[in-house]
Amino acid sequence: GDLDARAPETQVKELHDLTESLNTMAGRLQELIDENRREQENLKKSELRTLQSQINPHFLYNTLDAIIWLAESDESNEVIAITRALSDFFRISLSQGKDWITLADEVRHLTGYLTILKVRYRDILNYVIDIPEKLYPQEVLKLLLQPLVENAVQHGIHDCMETGKIRMSIHKDGDDLEITVSDNGAGMTQEMIQSVMAGKARNNGEDRYSTGIAVGNVIDRLELYYKQKDLLTIESEGLGLGTSVHITLPVEVEGTSE
Repeated sequence: GDLDARAPETQVKELHDLTESLNTMAGRLQELIDENRREQENLKKSELRTLQSQINPHFLYNTLDAIIWLAESDESNEVIAITRALSDFFRISLSQGKDWITLADEVRHLTGYLTILKVRYRDILNYVIDIPEKLYPQEVLKLLLQPLVENAVQHGIHDCMETGKIRMSIHKDGDDLEITVSDNGAGMTQEMIQSVMAGKARNNGEDRYSTGIAVGNVIDRLELYYKQKDLLTIESEGLGLGTSVHITLPVEVEGTSE
């Protein structure tokens, strides 16, 4: 089963052709296996891109409805803000088909989403984004931050009786970016965490401002593009005690310039 193994050259005439053919066959088999793996990875990436493109149409429709409502109420400043946020959100979601974008664009995408979200939640949603600007040029896999915040809103503070607070922080630790999204919301049991990690948690597509991009999609893309498992973890002390989602993101990754 070791296709890197090679039969040593021999001076025995009767075995020379056999040895050469055996080595050629082993090399060709390894090439075919590598080619098949690359094809499967490309297919998976294509499937994930398709999933990302299927953004919940209710998110768009209801945001446009909110813009109309604000315009009819002569809230011109809010109309400008939410329209610009919606434009940023979709432009960066598409990113001309690129998989890797700068952290600055990823933060702009998240900010656009939060601006739209504030139209719904108003004063019952507060958030803090703590990301040093010196990290902004760093390239990361796109659509990582917003799904984490969406998860915090939908499953954390959606039914929270107090003001929801979300904190997004990123700092560099050696060769890694450490990303944390925490909330003061409903919290999670270990069974709920396991369900999310396994991709079995139900994404609430009926929610007004659900984009349809679930945390399970983030986990799949992290494993595929960064070629490492367990980059995302979820922690909670239990129901009613809030939740923290943490991602350790390797900075130098092959393919980030693609």
